[in-house]
Amino acid sequence: MHQAQVAADQALEATVEACSAAGLIAAWRGLVQDVYSTNLDRYEPDELGDTPMTLGIQCSENLKTRAIRRFRHDELEADDDHWDIDGLRVWTPRNVLTFSSASARVVTMKLPFAEGRSPRWDRIGDWDQDSQIRRAIATESSRVLRYRSHAESDGLFPHTGSPGVVRNYMMLWAGEADAALTAGWLGVPVLGDTPFIARKLLWWDDEPHNRVTASTTPDRGPNFDERPAVTPEVTLKRRPQEGLA
Repeated sequence: MHQAQVAADQALEATVEACSAAGLIAAWRGLVQDVYSTNLDRYEPDELGDTPMTLGIQCSENLKTRAIRRFRHDELEADDDHWDIDGLRVWTPRNVLTFSSASARVVTMKLPFAEGRSPRWDRIGDWDQDSQIRRAIATESSRVLRYRSHAESDGLFPHTGSPGVVRNYMMLWAGEADAALTAGWLGVPVLGDTPFIARKLLWWDDEPHNRVTASTTPDRGPNFDERPAVTPEVTLKRRPQEGLA
């Protein structure tokens, strides 16, 4: 095993332990479960013409919105779902959901819907076609580790010098097409034919997520067409008496 691989594995292991101890992995899991189960329930390819792309976009937008809400303790999220994690920062540079905790930065990425929770890792992540943020993270990891991957069977083609410490990661998640079952991984992306030099499973659902939460949306009363009709008050104007006009 090359020293770059060892450095990536060690950094990943330490980061997973830190995120777990802080409660961040549990926060990610709860968020992904809530968002995916809701969107899978309303996914209607036959009736509404939904596609895996529309499902992915909806999940992505919901994850960003609800992560920010939980981080900020927004009243639109249940109190039990609010995040109290020391040192955590959540933001969306260039529309990519990003977390910072301690010295690590983590961006999110949904794995292909068609592959469920058994993704083809060797085919994930064409960083040239992906977002600039994800491309930048893969570039930085390759620079720090001083290598670029070739084909998976060929291992690594290292640069000269000793590897540094990895600071950038991706939280990758997936869900089954026929049940609200999710899984999540933390990975170290790199440039080359092998998108990730290291990855580690964070969670794996054994039972479908079917949590039901009460809506926190303020009561605005019935819809317009459900409101009772109002009978207008009509007062006739008295005509002036003759001779008094």
